[in-house]
Amino acid sequence: MVKKHITSRPTRSLYSIKKSMLSKLLLLIATLMYIQTSYAVDIMSVNLRDGSELQVNVYKADGDSLLIVFPSSHGITDGLNGLAEKLSDKGIETWIANPFDTWFLPEVESSMAEIPVSAYSELMLHAEKTNKNIYLFSNDNGASTLLEAAHTWQLLSDSVLSGVILVSPNLFKNTPDAGNRGQFLAIAKATNLPVFIYMPLKSTLSLRIKSTIDALEEGGSDVYAQKLENVRNRFFFRLDATDLESRMASTFSDKIIRSMELTTAYAKQRKPIKTTKSFSKRSKKTTGVLRKYTGQLRPDDFTLSDINGVSHSLSQYTGKVIVVNFWASWCPPCVHEMPSMSGLNMELKDSPFEILAINLGENPDDINRFLKTHPVNFPVLLDPDQGLPRKWNVFAFPTSYLLDKKGFIRYSVAGGIDWSSNNVKMAIHNLLMRE
Repeated sequence: MVKKHITSRPTRSLYSIKKSMLSKLLLLIATLMYIQTSYAVDIMSVNLRDGSELQVNVYKADGDSLLIVFPSSHGITDGLNGLAEKLSDKGIETWIANPFDTWFLPEVESSMAEIPVSAYSELMLHAEKTNKNIYLFSNDNGASTLLEAAHTWQLLSDSVLSGVILVSPNLFKNTPDAGNRGQFLAIAKATNLPVFIYMPLKSTLSLRIKSTIDALEEGGSDVYAQKLENVRNRFFFRLDATDLESRMASTFSDKIIRSMELTTAYAKQRKPIKTTKSFSKRSKKTTGVLRKYTGQLRPDDFTLSDINGVSHSLSQYTGKVIVVNFWASWCPPCVHEMPSMSGLNMELKDSPFEILAINLGENPDDINRFLKTHPVNFPVLLDPDQGLPRKWNVFAFPTSYLLDKKGFIRYSVAGGIDWSSNNVKMAIHNLLMRE
């Protein structure tokens, strides 16, 4: 049985009155800022049952479709507003929820846990009054909040959700220690909706697209996915967008409309998946720290060619301490750690030590251009099929494994580190001293 909400409002305290006045002032400032941009946006306040007001940016359109955007921790960017304006110009009314101004939240990852999911589900109930076909959109870490809101809405409404569009959705509890398998948030397997996923291939999440689809389908979702070549996460609002990313962003509204048409064909009334407990939130990241490896992964031998066409097998380095590093040129932490890796390799040039840097399937010409600007003194291996990072359970870039002389993983790190630091050198020295 679903508990009914109490609709009577509590007596407002002086604090809440001051907070409301401040909220209205921020709303006025936001309105003036949007007037200065050229976006045809209205600001709507939706009264919530707890007495607060959720601010929503509204891009009106006369069509019969309404797309509700739940932003990620990157907030409401110019690129996101521009996308909404293009959609409205093409007949898709678009609402962008603004939890950051509503609850005075900074646009950082930790704020996502502070957004009340019930506010989003109430926004969906409010959207039903438009009598339009309702679609939901989010990206990255906003995807799990969206799915939780949709699940709550299913408990409250008999209406049909026409579709969910997700870009590079991160539905994992956290970035696990390197070499360990990631765990999905409970909402991934408790979703039974028509879902379309856009997955940029310049992303470690692209390595997990199949498992993400499998998790969603386990709950009964109809899932469709399209891989996006040569673009990174958040390509449609990145300040450092490449020419290819900018061109993709300029036509992304057309892709969204096509995905809406596809999910509509599978839209139907769906009862929510029953759960016995509340959905778990993401746990704290543990990236950027060299840790003793406690996982079960025992690397199989592999053979890859380096950028010069020379073959390298892991087994040929038995008897040496080895750093196996997974990287990509589009990954800033990868680039930042490479000089210290080269410095470490030079310092240990007379020791039984080797660094093998495995690139994530980039074009050899692109890698060569990158290495001219960022030269290294260790082999760069090519893995065009991206098979090894999947086998080695890579969830973050860069990810590195420190192997002993017998080929066992002794340390691992998800994320970039300073390879010249004392703790790293001590770990390597201890392995070098072992037989």
